Amino acid sequence: MAGKDFSSALTYHEATKHSEVSIGASAHYLDWDNKPAQFKEYKNLASIALPRNFPRPEKNSIKAIEGETKDVGAEQIDVEVLSELLFFSAGLTRKMRFGKELNYMRAASATGALYPIELYVICGRIHGLEAGVYHFNPLHFSLAKLREGDYRAALDYAGSSDSLSAPLTLAFTSLAWRNAWKYEARSYRHWFWDSGVVVANLLATSNSAGLSTRVALGFVDSEVDRLLGLEAKKEATVALAVVGASPAERAESGHKTIPSLALEVNRLSTEEVEYPIIWETNEASQFKTKSETESWRKSLGPSKRTVPLTAPAFPLRESEEALSPRLDEVILLRGSTRKFAREPISFDRLSTIIRASASKIPLDFLPDNETLIDFYFIGNDVQGLPPGSYFYNMNTESIEQLKVLRNRSMSGYLCLGQQLFSDASVVFFLMADLDSALKSLGNRGYRSAQFEAGVRAGKIYLSSYAVGIGASGSTFFDDAVTQFFSPHANAKSPMIAVGVGVPAYTARSGKVLPQMTMKS
Repeated sequence: MAGKDFSSALTYHEATKHSEVSIGASAHYLDWDNKPAQFKEYKNLASIALPRNFPRPEKNSIKAIEGETKDVGAEQIDVEVLSELLFFSAGLTRKMRFGKELNYMRAASATGALYPIELYVICGRIHGLEAGVYHFNPLHFSLAKLREGDYRAALDYAGSSDSLSAPLTLAFTSLAWRNAWKYEARSYRHWFWDSGVVVANLLATSNSAGLSTRVALGFVDSEVDRLLGLEAKKEATVALAVVGASPAERAESGHKTIPSLALEVNRLSTEEVEYPIIWETNEASQFKTKSETESWRKSLGPSKRTVPLTAPAFPLRESEEALSPRLDEVILLRGSTRKFAREPISFDRLSTIIRASASKIPLDFLPDNETLIDFYFIGNDVQGLPPGSYFYNMNTESIEQLKVLRNRSMSGYLCLGQQLFSDASVVFFLMADLDSALKSLGNRGYRSAQFEAGVRAGKIYLSSYAVGIGASGSTFFDDAVTQFFSPHANAKSPMIAVGVGVPAYTARSGKVLPQMTMKS
């Protein structure tokens, strides 16, 4: 159980830190002949085609990324809206050929472009789709029905009480080997980064559609995994997103035994390497009962207010909302920038990115106006901002200077020596006080901190493209990042890094791929 024990999470975190020594000593190599399949497909289930003529999220992108939406009514959710949510969260937007292999890029980024996150739909009857449990296949833009009938009560029993009165809930899972093939044991962190950026897209898209969405990390793992028919120690549920509200069509609560499923699924690879520490850490953070989830959600107390520094501070400016394009255009344009031009970005753009990325996220473990994540960054080239390291003080809505830098090599060094991140105008390091978070939230607090960082990284991606620049995520030398931002960040650990800046090339927009533009 999760409880207040957090030894497993700390053991995992320490064991998977990057350093110059660990990188240099690694004998790992990529076995391209054993690369995991890009898509999960069932051999014994028929596909249900999703409509291709789904609406697009047309709301101003910055408003969609940073805002909250009150639900406009369950009558707005039908299979077309579901298709919109699925496509702009995890649909295919680009395809490219590398050698003999055709690779597909998706609406949200993923570490190594490996896309380990799978989406499932648990719904009551909505217009155009019967009640059931479904798996989303982005390649064919279809659903595979795993269970027939209304299973929202099963989610309630597993701790997601909001699911009873919601038309649908999306479950996000991680197919562990798909990412571990490249990133080994450290890939457990990526479960939460990669699901977080997908959820960032979902939140913005549902906001544009006028639908409230609440994200839950507190649930009884075994109940949800069983409902979805997941294979133990292969795939696990990471998060639930409850979409919409319909008190008039509330499902009846009550528990019934969920029968096991006999599913035949394609193999990801010829062979898979096991990393026991991943599953040991995940199991140590699991909940066994609904009451555990309920008490856990109330565990996080108010954070300590950050005392403003006496060093130079730069108040954020108002967001450039009026200049940002529609959300669908931003999602289709978004990619991972592969070369930055070493050109400056404006302070206005930086302010807009920070405001949008630091905005409230509807997470079940976060009280109002609370967060586990602090924004630190290296500003290499921002107009009106001296080169240096900075901390964003959410209480004063200002950027506080920590150090002055003479050159831009440090940001690249911290990101495993990658030149891309020396060339970036700004490199964000999203950090968490893990000791404090884990004391409040137990081992599951590790999932929480990594996941929140993933969502905020997704917001950085989207808002960067919304203001006309690019972004790319990175891993890092863990302790070196903490040391660099100390003494201010002395008790904090980096969760994820994202570089932003002016691309050195003109990126092509992605599109709704041909297989998704046929008439349904």
